[in-house]
Amino acid sequence: MPDQRIVVGYDGSPDARKAARWALDEAQRTDAPVELLYAYEWPTYVPAAAMMPAAAVYPDAETDDAVGDMLGRAIAAAAETHPCVRVRARVEHGTAAVALTQRGAEAALLVVGGPRHSAVRALLGSTAASVSTHARCPVVVVRGEPRATDPVLAGIDDSPTAATVLGFAFEQAAVRGVALRAVHGWPMPDGGRDLLCERNLAAVAAERRRLDEIVACWRRRFPSVPVTTEVLVGPPGEVLAQAAAGAQLVVAGARVRRALRMALRPSIGRHLLHRARCSIALVQGNTSGG
Repeated sequence: MPDQRIVVGYDGSPDARKAARWALDEAQRTDAPVELLYAYEWPTYVPAAAMMPAAAVYPDAETDDAVGDMLGRAIAAAAETHPCVRVRARVEHGTAAVALTQRGAEAALLVVGGPRHSAVRALLGSTAASVSTHARCPVVVVRGEPRATDPVLAGIDDSPTAATVLGFAFEQAAVRGVALRAVHGWPMPDGGRDLLCERNLAAVAAERRRLDEIVACWRRRFPSVPVTTEVLVGPPGEVLAQAAAGAQLVVAGARVRRALRMALRPSIGRHLLHRARCSIALVQGNTSGG
C-alpha cells in the first residue's frame, strides 16, 4: 500500500529548493514525512575504436561528499523552518525521471521544481512530463509565487479521472482554507464559432449540468470549501492554462500512455507544463484524462 511519504526531486538548485519548500509546507499540513531524492546519471566512457560497451564511470568520493553536504544542508534548513516535519535524504544513481518514478511507486506525492522558461522545455519533457506519465501517485510541478489566498483550480473533463482530480483538488483547497474553481473546457464541435446559436447554447448548458453533477458529491464531502463551476469555450488545454492565471495550484488528469493513439493525442497536462504560471498537480487515473 502507498505510504504518506512525499518524495521531492532535489539537486540544490533554486527550483529544487522551491519544490522542497512546497513539499515541507504540505507535509506540515498533513503530517507526512519528506524524502529529498538526489539522482544523477554518470556517462559511460567508450573509446573511439571500441566495438563493445565499456563500464560506466561512477562518481568519486569527492563528488559523493559534495552531494552529501548539499543534502545535509537541506535537511538542516528544513529542521529550522519546519521542525515538526520528518525529513530524510536519499541518493540514486540513474536518471531523475526513472529514480523519481521508482521511489514514487509507494509514495503519496512526487514533487519537482518546474521553471517556465522556454529553454527548459526539453527538460520538462524528459523529467516532469515523463514522471507524470508513468508515476503511480500525483505529481506536483512547483512554480510561481502564489498568494496564500489564491484559489485552487480543477480542470475537469469527461473521463473517469475527473473524480480523482476533484478529490485531490478539494483536499488541497480544504487544507489551505481557500476556494475551489472547477473548470471544464468545451471545444465547439467542427470548429464552430457561433456560440450563441441555439444548438451550441444547449450544448454548453448540458456540459454545465454534467459538471455540477460531478462536483455535487464532493461539495457534500467538503462543505467548508467554497466552490464555483465554469464551462469555458475553447481547447481544454488552452482555457485551463488561461484560467490558472489567478490560481495557486491547478489540478488536472495525467495521461497514462498505453497505446500509440493515446500518445498522439494532445495532452492537457503537457500543455499546462508549458503554459501555466502556477504550480501544477497531475493526478493519475486508469484512463487518459489529460
